Amino acid sequence: MRRSVGVSLTVLIVLILAATVVFLLFTGHFDGGKFEVIETNWASPKLVAMVARRSDQEALSGDQYFVLVGDHPFSARELRHAYYHHGLIFSSDGACVTTSWKDARNLVISCHDGSIEAGAIAVEQRKTTDVGVSYVNIPIIPERE
Repeated sequence: MRRSVGVSLTVLIVLILAATVVFLLFTGHFDGGKFEVIETNWASPKLVAMVARRSDQEALSGDQYFVLVGDHPFSARELRHAYYHHGLIFSSDGACVTTSWKDARNLVISCHDGSIEAGAIAVEQRKTTDVGVSYVNIPIIPERE
């Protein structure tokens, strides 16, 4: 009886540890990439659009550029959290990404040279919490059902 309880307890501990490692792996805790804000564009004192870059010297896919909105410019840790926790509005490998505001609630994401191809876009939102998003010189990816 004691042996089966010990085995059950050991199995439970191993499963909890494995689940913890998997959780940390898929939420960016082991991501060695460098996260940095490369452009900020304020709509109001409490609303800023950020173009950020995730670079990784070991990755074969190259740098990733992404756009998000917040109430302050994010730190590297906050960028990593947003990157892995669905905070992205737009993400691609195109370095030409810039932002501007039509007004306080409508963000424009553009590519000055139109070099982003549809296959290079990983995330493309049209709306995020209280902010509408439009695109200039960036292909529009059909919404998935």
